[in-house]
Amino acid sequence: RILKGVVVHISPVLVFGAQEYREHGKYTCLDHYTYCWRDGQFALALGLGSMFNHEPSGRENVGFVRDMDQALIRYVALRDIAAGEELCICYGPNVWFDVVTVGIM
Repeated sequence: RILKGVVVHISPVLVFGAQEYREHGKYTCLDHYTYCWRDGQFALALGLGSMFNHEPSGRENVGFVRDMDQALIRYVALRDIAAGEELCICYGPNVWFDVVTVGIM
């Protein structure tokens, strides 16, 4: 069990400059795994940061905080999470796939 507020992962990031992202990055499959960063930059989460699946807003059990000065993202439990429960974040409202929520009728 993971308690609410516990940091479940810290991912370092690879930052793409705004021009590099505009000219190259947004045309690759990596674009699906980037986070908006400051000054038009985008960041690719390394480690487990790019492995979290999506749940719509309000259903996710993990949130994230971008630490731009340290070039990392902290992932934090938003509620108590049961053993064996998948850790999911919300990718935001504009996803590139059809959202399927298991267990919702």
